[in-house]
Amino acid sequence: MSKLLYLSSEDIAALDIKPQAAREALAHAFRLHAEGKTHVQPKLTVAIGPGHFFQSLCAAMPDPPYATTKWVGVAADNSERGLPNVNGLIVVNDYKTGVPVAVLDGTSITVLRTAAMSALAASYLARPDSFTIGFIGCGAQAYGHLDNLRDALPGLRKVVCSSRGRSSAEKFAAYARESGLDAEVSNAPDEALACDVVVSTVPAQPGLEPFLDAALLKPGCFVAAVDLGRPWHGEGLRALDILATDDHAQAADPANRAKLRYPGPFDADLASLVAGTSAGRTDEAQRTMFLFPGFALGDLAIAAEVIAEAKRAGRGLHLPL
Repeated sequence: MSKLLYLSSEDIAALDIKPQAAREALAHAFRLHAEGKTHVQPKLTVAIGPGHFFQSLCAAMPDPPYATTKWVGVAADNSERGLPNVNGLIVVNDYKTGVPVAVLDGTSITVLRTAAMSALAASYLARPDSFTIGFIGCGAQAYGHLDNLRDALPGLRKVVCSSRGRSSAEKFAAYARESGLDAEVSNAPDEALACDVVVSTVPAQPGLEPFLDAALLKPGCFVAAVDLGRPWHGEGLRALDILATDDHAQAADPANRAKLRYPGPFDADLASLVAGTSAGRTDEAQRTMFLFPGFALGDLAIAAEVIAEAKRAGRGLHLPL
Protein backbone atom coordinates (compact mmCIF):
# COMPACT_ATOMS: atom_id res chain seq x y z
CA MET A 1 0.00 0.00 0.00
CA SER A 2 1.28 3.46 -0.87
CA LYS A 3 2.33 5.72 1.97
CA LEU A 4 2.25 9.50 2.18
CA LEU A 5 5.21 11.17 3.89
CA TYR A 6 4.26 14.09 6.12
CA LEU A 7 6.99 16.50 7.21
CA SER A 8 6.12 19.13 9.81
CA SER A 9 8.00 22.37 10.44
CA GLU A 10 9.79 20.60 13.30
CA ASP A 11 10.83 17.76 10.99
CA ILE A 12 12.17 20.18 8.39
CA ALA A 13 14.08 22.20 11.00
CA ALA A 14 15.61 19.00 12.40
CA LEU A 15 16.89 18.02 8.95
CA ASP A 16 19.04 21.19 8.99
CA ILE A 17 19.29 21.60 5.21
CA LYS A 18 22.65 23.26 4.53
CA PRO A 19 22.72 26.50 2.52
CA GLN A 20 25.11 25.08 -0.07
CA ALA A 21 22.89 22.03 -0.60
CA ALA A 22 19.89 24.31 -1.07
CA ARG A 23 21.74 26.47 -3.62
CA GLU A 24 22.92 23.41 -5.53
CA ALA A 25 19.37 22.02 -5.65
CA LEU A 26 18.11 25.34 -6.99
CA ALA A 27 20.93 25.66 -9.52
CA HIS A 28 20.14 22.18 -10.86
CA ALA A 29 16.44 23.00 -11.19
CA PHE A 30 17.06 26.33 -12.92
CA ARG A 31 19.56 24.70 -15.26
CA LEU A 32 16.82 22.28 -16.30
CA HIS A 33 14.48 25.26 -16.64
CA ALA A 34 16.95 26.97 -18.99
CA GLU A 35 16.98 23.78 -21.08
CA GLY A 36 13.18 23.77 -21.33
CA LYS A 37 12.82 20.58 -19.29
CA THR A 38 10.57 21.90 -16.52
CA HIS A 39 6.89 22.79 -16.42
CA VAL A 40 5.82 25.82 -14.40
CA GLN A 41 2.50 27.65 -14.36
CA PRO A 42 1.98 31.30 -13.37
CA LYS A 43 0.83 31.90 -9.83
CA LEU A 44 -2.89 31.81 -9.20
CA THR A 45 -3.83 34.50 -6.70
CA VAL A 46 -7.05 35.02 -4.77
CA ALA A 47 -6.88 38.57 -3.44
CA ILE A 48 -8.84 39.39 -0.29
CA GLY A 49 -7.45 42.81 0.65
CA PRO A 50 -4.18 44.72 1.11
CA GLY A 51 -1.58 42.25 2.34
CA HIS A 52 -4.22 39.49 2.49
CA PHE A 53 -4.34 36.88 -0.26
CA PHE A 54 -4.10 33.19 -1.14
CA GLN A 55 -1.90 31.67 -3.83
CA SER A 56 -1.30 28.40 -5.62
CA LEU A 57 2.13 27.75 -7.17
CA CYS A 58 2.59 24.70 -9.42
CA ALA A 59 5.69 23.15 -11.00
CA ALA A 60 7.02 19.82 -12.28
CA MET A 61 10.42 18.51 -13.35
CA PRO A 62 11.83 15.13 -14.38
CA ASP A 63 14.88 15.09 -12.08
CA PRO A 64 14.15 14.63 -9.21
CA PRO A 65 10.88 13.30 -10.67
CA TYR A 66 8.30 15.33 -8.77
CA ALA A 67 5.45 17.74 -9.32
CA THR A 68 4.34 20.11 -6.57
CA THR A 69 1.71 22.61 -5.70
CA LYS A 70 2.07 25.05 -2.83
CA TRP A 71 -1.10 26.46 -1.33
CA VAL A 72 -0.23 29.51 0.74
CA GLY A 73 -2.15 32.12 2.67
CA VAL A 74 -0.68 35.55 3.40
CA ALA A 75 -2.03 37.87 6.10
CA ALA A 76 0.11 40.93 6.78
CA ASP A 77 -1.40 41.56 10.21
CA ASN A 78 -0.64 38.07 11.53
CA SER A 79 2.21 39.41 13.64
CA GLU A 80 -0.45 40.97 15.86
CA ARG A 81 -1.86 37.47 16.33
CA GLY A 82 1.51 35.93 17.08
CA LEU A 83 1.46 34.04 13.77
CA PRO A 84 3.74 34.04 10.69
CA ASN A 85 2.58 36.32 7.88
CA VAL A 86 2.93 33.44 5.40
CA ASN A 87 1.42 29.99 6.02
CA GLY A 88 1.04 27.09 3.65
CA LEU A 89 1.37 23.45 2.68
CA ILE A 90 3.19 21.78 -0.20
CA VAL A 91 1.77 18.65 -1.87
CA VAL A 92 4.27 16.54 -3.84
CA ASN A 93 3.31 13.98 -6.51
CA ASP A 94 5.35 11.46 -8.43
CA TYR A 95 6.25 12.96 -11.83
CA LYS A 96 5.38 9.84 -13.85
CA THR A 97 2.44 8.28 -12.02
CA GLY A 98 0.84 11.34 -10.45
CA VAL A 99 0.53 9.52 -7.12
CA PRO A 100 0.85 11.84 -4.09
CA VAL A 101 4.05 11.04 -2.20
CA ALA A 102 4.46 13.79 0.41
CA VAL A 103 2.92 16.75 2.21
CA LEU A 104 5.31 19.31 3.69
CA ASP A 105 4.96 22.38 5.85
CA GLY A 106 5.00 25.14 3.26
CA THR A 107 5.99 27.94 5.62
CA SER A 108 9.37 26.35 6.36
CA ILE A 109 9.97 25.57 2.69
CA THR A 110 9.11 29.15 1.74
CA VAL A 111 11.74 30.53 4.11
CA LEU A 112 14.31 28.00 2.92
CA ARG A 113 13.75 28.50 -0.79
CA THR A 114 13.49 32.28 -0.67
CA ALA A 115 16.75 32.73 1.21
CA ALA A 116 18.50 30.16 -0.98
CA MET A 117 17.26 31.89 -4.14
CA SER A 118 18.66 35.21 -2.90
CA ALA A 119 21.97 33.53 -2.10
CA LEU A 120 22.09 31.87 -5.53
CA ALA A 121 21.51 35.27 -7.13
CA ALA A 122 24.16 36.80 -4.87
CA SER A 123 26.74 34.30 -6.10
CA TYR A 124 26.39 35.95 -9.54
CA LEU A 125 25.46 39.52 -8.64
CA ALA A 126 27.22 40.39 -5.36
CA ARG A 127 30.86 41.28 -4.88
CA PRO A 128 32.69 38.25 -3.46
CA ASP A 129 34.51 40.54 -1.02
CA SER A 130 31.28 41.96 0.47
CA PHE A 131 31.89 42.78 4.14
CA THR A 132 28.74 44.46 5.49
CA ILE A 133 25.10 43.43 5.21
CA GLY A 134 22.09 45.59 6.06
CA PHE A 135 18.56 44.39 6.77
CA ILE A 136 15.41 46.47 6.44
CA GLY A 137 12.95 44.20 8.21
CA CYS A 138 14.06 41.63 10.78
CA GLY A 139 11.43 38.88 10.63
CA ALA A 140 11.75 35.20 9.72
CA GLN A 141 13.17 35.87 6.26
CA ALA A 142 16.00 37.95 7.75
CA TYR A 143 17.28 34.96 9.72
CA GLY A 144 17.23 32.65 6.73
CA HIS A 145 18.85 35.25 4.53
CA LEU A 146 21.66 35.95 6.97
CA ASP A 147 22.58 32.26 7.16
CA ASN A 148 22.37 31.69 3.41
CA LEU A 149 24.08 34.88 2.31
CA ARG A 150 26.85 34.41 4.83
CA ASP A 151 27.47 30.95 3.34
CA ALA A 152 27.52 32.33 -0.21
CA LEU A 153 29.60 35.39 0.78
CA PRO A 154 31.92 34.22 3.56
CA GLY A 155 33.56 37.64 3.87
CA LEU A 156 30.47 39.12 5.54
CA ARG A 157 31.37 40.29 9.04
CA LYS A 158 29.08 43.16 10.05
CA VAL A 159 25.27 43.33 10.21
CA VAL A 160 23.14 46.47 10.38
CA CYS A 161 19.58 45.79 11.58
CA SER A 162 16.68 48.13 10.91
CA SER A 163 13.04 47.25 11.57
CA ARG A 164 9.72 48.91 12.21
CA GLY A 165 9.78 47.30 15.67
CA ARG A 166 13.01 47.91 17.56
CA SER A 167 12.57 44.73 19.61
CA SER A 168 12.69 42.56 16.47
CA ALA A 169 15.84 44.38 15.31
CA GLU A 170 17.49 43.86 18.69
CA LYS A 171 16.56 40.18 18.71
CA PHE A 172 17.97 39.73 15.22
CA ALA A 173 21.16 41.61 16.14
CA ALA A 174 21.61 39.29 19.13
CA TYR A 175 21.24 36.29 16.79
CA ALA A 176 23.89 37.73 14.47
CA ARG A 177 26.29 38.26 17.39
CA GLU A 178 25.72 34.68 18.58
CA SER A 179 26.68 33.63 15.06
CA GLY A 180 30.04 35.39 15.46
CA LEU A 181 29.25 38.60 13.59
CA ASP A 182 29.38 42.24 14.62
CA ALA A 183 25.87 43.69 14.68
CA GLU A 184 24.24 47.01 15.41
CA VAL A 185 20.64 48.23 15.56
CA SER A 186 19.80 51.31 13.54
CA ASN A 187 16.68 53.46 13.71
CA ALA A 188 17.41 54.88 10.26
CA PRO A 189 16.91 52.49 7.30
CA ASP A 190 19.31 54.60 5.24
CA GLU A 191 22.19 53.30 7.38
CA ALA A 192 21.43 49.79 6.14
CA LEU A 193 21.54 51.08 2.55
CA ALA A 194 25.21 51.98 3.06
CA CYS A 195 26.17 48.28 3.31
CA ASP A 196 27.73 46.07 0.63
CA VAL A 197 24.67 43.77 0.68
CA VAL A 198 21.12 44.93 1.48
CA VAL A 199 18.12 42.72 2.21
CA SER A 200 14.65 44.28 2.32
CA THR A 201 11.89 42.13 3.82
CA VAL A 202 9.16 44.68 4.54
CA PRO A 203 5.73 43.00 4.82
CA ALA A 204 2.69 44.33 3.02
CA GLN A 205 0.60 46.62 5.18
CA PRO A 206 -2.22 49.08 4.54
CA GLY A 207 -0.98 52.58 3.74
CA LEU A 208 2.66 51.60 3.25
CA GLU A 209 4.48 54.28 1.25
CA PRO A 210 7.90 53.73 -0.36
CA PHE A 211 10.72 55.00 1.84
CA LEU A 212 13.91 53.49 0.37
CA ASP A 213 15.91 55.39 -2.25
CA ALA A 214 18.14 53.31 -4.54
CA ALA A 215 20.27 56.41 -5.17
CA LEU A 216 21.72 55.94 -1.67
CA LEU A 217 23.14 52.51 -2.49
CA LYS A 218 26.93 52.46 -2.62
CA PRO A 219 28.88 51.39 -5.72
CA GLY A 220 29.23 47.60 -5.82
CA CYS A 221 26.13 46.99 -3.69
CA PHE A 222 23.86 43.96 -4.12
CA VAL A 223 20.22 44.11 -2.99
CA ALA A 224 17.85 41.21 -2.39
CA ALA A 225 14.36 42.73 -2.49
CA VAL A 226 12.46 39.86 -0.91
CA ASP A 227 9.35 42.03 -0.46
CA LEU A 228 8.49 42.64 -4.15
CA GLY A 229 10.34 45.94 -3.78
CA ARG A 230 7.36 47.53 -2.00
CA PRO A 231 9.47 49.83 0.27
CA TRP A 232 11.55 51.15 -2.67
CA HIS A 233 10.85 54.22 -4.79
CA GLY A 234 10.18 52.45 -8.07
CA GLU A 235 11.21 55.31 -10.34
CA GLY A 236 14.81 55.08 -9.12
CA LEU A 237 15.33 51.35 -9.58
CA ARG A 238 16.13 51.43 -13.30
CA ALA A 239 19.17 53.55 -12.47
CA LEU A 240 20.74 50.37 -11.03
CA ASP A 241 23.17 48.60 -13.34
CA ILE A 242 21.58 45.13 -13.20
CA LEU A 243 18.00 44.27 -12.28
CA ALA A 244 17.38 40.53 -12.05
CA THR A 245 14.34 38.44 -11.16
CA ASP A 246 13.63 34.77 -10.55
CA ASP A 247 11.91 34.08 -13.89
CA HIS A 248 11.41 36.32 -16.92
CA ALA A 249 8.09 34.79 -17.98
CA GLN A 250 6.58 34.99 -14.51
CA ALA A 251 7.72 38.60 -14.04
CA ALA A 252 6.08 39.49 -17.37
CA ASP A 253 2.76 37.95 -16.36
CA PRO A 254 0.39 40.91 -15.83
CA ALA A 255 -0.79 39.75 -12.39
CA ASN A 256 2.76 39.41 -11.09
CA ARG A 257 4.08 42.50 -12.87
CA ALA A 258 1.44 44.60 -11.12
CA LYS A 259 2.80 43.52 -7.72
CA LEU A 260 6.44 44.38 -8.36
CA ARG A 261 7.62 47.92 -7.57
CA TYR A 262 9.63 47.77 -10.79
CA PRO A 263 7.57 46.09 -13.54
CA GLY A 264 10.45 45.20 -15.86
CA PRO A 265 12.04 44.52 -18.21
CA PHE A 266 14.74 42.67 -16.29
CA ASP A 267 18.33 42.13 -17.35
CA ALA A 268 18.58 38.54 -16.09
CA ASP A 269 16.76 35.77 -14.29
CA LEU A 270 18.06 32.80 -12.33
CA ALA A 271 17.89 30.42 -15.29
CA SER A 272 19.94 32.74 -17.50
CA LEU A 273 22.48 33.38 -14.74
CA VAL A 274 22.94 29.67 -13.99
CA ALA A 275 23.09 28.76 -17.68
CA GLY A 276 25.56 31.57 -18.43
CA THR A 277 23.39 33.32 -21.01
CA SER A 278 23.38 36.40 -18.75
CA ALA A 279 26.75 37.62 -17.57
CA GLY A 280 25.83 38.73 -14.07
CA ARG A 281 28.18 41.22 -12.41
CA THR A 282 31.03 42.26 -14.69
CA ASP A 283 32.35 45.30 -12.79
CA GLU A 284 33.18 45.93 -9.13
CA ALA A 285 31.22 49.19 -9.09
CA GLN A 286 27.97 47.84 -10.51
CA ARG A 287 24.91 48.18 -8.29
CA THR A 288 22.64 45.17 -8.64
CA MET A 289 19.24 44.07 -7.38
CA PHE A 290 17.42 40.74 -7.25
CA LEU A 291 13.72 41.67 -7.26
CA PHE A 292 11.44 38.66 -7.31
CA PRO A 293 7.91 37.49 -6.47
CA GLY A 294 8.88 33.88 -5.66
CA PHE A 295 8.83 31.04 -8.17
CA ALA A 296 7.16 27.62 -7.92
CA LEU A 297 10.26 25.86 -9.26
CA GLY A 298 12.16 27.03 -6.19
CA ASP A 299 9.59 25.41 -3.90
CA LEU A 300 9.83 22.19 -5.90
CA ALA A 301 13.63 22.08 -5.83
CA ILE A 302 13.84 22.63 -2.07
CA ALA A 303 10.96 20.25 -1.33
CA ALA A 304 12.76 17.54 -3.31
CA GLU A 305 15.97 18.16 -1.35
CA VAL A 306 14.06 18.00 1.94
CA ILE A 307 12.33 14.74 0.97
CA ALA A 308 15.66 13.16 0.00
CA GLU A 309 17.23 14.18 3.31
CA ALA A 310 14.18 12.98 5.26
CA LYS A 311 14.47 9.56 3.63
CA ARG A 312 18.17 9.38 4.53
CA ALA A 313 17.45 10.43 8.11
CA GLY A 314 14.29 8.37 8.54
CA ARG A 315 12.41 11.51 9.51
CA GLY A 316 8.69 12.20 9.14
CA LEU A 317 5.32 10.56 9.60
CA HIS A 318 4.08 7.98 7.09
CA LEU A 319 0.33 8.10 6.47
CA PRO A 320 -1.80 5.68 4.44
CA LEU A 321 -3.23 7.02 1.21
